[in-house]
Amino acid sequence: MVATAVILSGCGSFTESRSPNPDEGVPLAPDKFLHNEAPSSEAIISSPEAWWRIFNDPTLDSLIEKLENANPDIEAALARMDQSFAVLGITRSALFPTVKGELSAGRRRDSLNNLLFPLSTPEYERYGIGVSASWEWDLWGRVRGTVKRDRLRAEAEKFDFQYLLLSLQANLARQYFAIRSTEAELEILKDAVRIREENLNLQESRLKLGTGVEIDVARARVEFHNALAVKESATRKLGKLKHAIAVLIGVATSEFKGELPTIEKSSLATPVIPPGIPSSLLDRRADLRAADQTLRAAAIQIGIRKSDFLPKITLNGSSGLASLKSSDLFSADSQFFDIGPKINIPIFQARARQSSLDHAKAQWQEAVANYRSTVLTAVREVDDALLDLQSLQRELMARNEAVKAATQTAESAKNRHDSGLASYFEFIDAERERLQARLSENSLIGERRAAAVSLVQALGGSW
Repeated sequence: MVATAVILSGCGSFTESRSPNPDEGVPLAPDKFLHNEAPSSEAIISSPEAWWRIFNDPTLDSLIEKLENANPDIEAALARMDQSFAVLGITRSALFPTVKGELSAGRRRDSLNNLLFPLSTPEYERYGIGVSASWEWDLWGRVRGTVKRDRLRAEAEKFDFQYLLLSLQANLARQYFAIRSTEAELEILKDAVRIREENLNLQESRLKLGTGVEIDVARARVEFHNALAVKESATRKLGKLKHAIAVLIGVATSEFKGELPTIEKSSLATPVIPPGIPSSLLDRRADLRAADQTLRAAAIQIGIRKSDFLPKITLNGSSGLASLKSSDLFSADSQFFDIGPKINIPIFQARARQSSLDHAKAQWQEAVANYRSTVLTAVREVDDALLDLQSLQRELMARNEAVKAATQTAESAKNRHDSGLASYFEFIDAERERLQARLSENSLIGERRAAAVSLVQALGGSW
C-alpha cells in the first residue's frame, strides 16, 4: 500500500507533467500598434456584441440579422462546433465505469468428436442473466489528459465558429457599404453622361451651322460613349455586389430583388477612432483564442502519448445467474461472479508508440508556428486598418477641398456663361472636373468605411 501511495503521489499527474509548457516560446502582442496616434490607453472599451450598430444604419442591422439566421456557412460551422462538444462527451465518459446488463437464452449442441470429457447429451439449453462492469484506473492521468485535450479542441472549434461569424458579418458590411458607394457613383455618372450628351449636341449643332469642326464632334462623341461605358460598368458592379449580399443572407440570387431602402448620404455614419487603441484588444480575436486552445491541446497530446509507454490497468467485474435449465436459473447454485484487475503492459509494437509520440511532437511544433503566425497576422491587420483609416481621412480632407474648389469653379463658369462672358465649353470643362472630383471623393468615403469595418474585424469585434 505504501508503494502504491508513493506511485500515485509521484505519477498522478504524469500526463500533464510530461507535456511541454504551452506558454514557452510563444510571442506576445506588442505594447502598442505602429500607427496609433496616441499612447495606448486601457480605458473601458465597448462590448463587441452587435458591433455593426456603431454605423447607425437600420438596413445594415436587418441584413446582419438575416445573415445570422440563414447563412449556410454559419450553419455548417455551428454543426462542427456541436460535433466537437459531442466528441468531448464521448471522451468524458471514460472517467466513469462502463456497466452492461446481459440476458441470454438459447439451445446448443456440441460436437461429440470435440469433447475432452463425455456428456450425457451433446445438446442442451443455456440461460443467463447478469451484469458486467469495467473501469480504467487512471493511474497516469491519461484519461483526464484526453478529456482536457478534447475540451480544449472543442473550445477551439467554438472560437473558430465565432471567427467565421465575425468574418461573414464584416464581409457583409463591406459589401453593403460598397453598394451604397456604387449607388452614389451611379448618380454622379448620370450627371456625367448628361453633361457629355449636352456637349455632344452642342458640337453637332455647331458643325451643322458651320462654326464647328469634325474633330470636336468626334471628341465629344468619344467622351459621351466613354461615360456611358463607365456608367454601365458601375451598374454591372452594383448587380454583382447585390448577388454577393444575396448569398451571404442565404437567398438565391434569382429570388433576391436587391432593392435596398434609399438613404441620405449624410446618414451614413463613419465611427470615430478613439486615440490610443490598446493592444490588449487583440485578446478578443477569436482566431487567436482558437490558436491558443489548439496549442494547449497539442501540448497535452504529447503527455498522453508518453503515458502510452506505461502499463494500463483496468478493473473488470461480472456477476449474475447462469443455468442449463430455466427452472434452476434463480436458485442459489446458479450464482457466479468474476472480478479482478487487468494489466496491459506494452512490450513490443515495432516503434508504433514512439512514432505516435513523434507525431504528437510534430503537431505541437505546427501549433506553435501557427500561433506565432496568427499573432503576427493579427498585429499586421490592425496596423494596416489604422494606417488606412488615418491616411484615407487625410486624403479625404484634401478631396473635400478639391470638390469645394471644383464646385466654385463650375458655378463661376456657369455664371460667366449666363452673363455672356465665357463660352459653354468653359462651363463644360468645369463641370467635368467637378464630377471627377466628386467621383474621387465618393470612392474615398467608401474605402474609409471599409477600412473601419476591417479595423473592427482586426480587433475582434469593436474597439
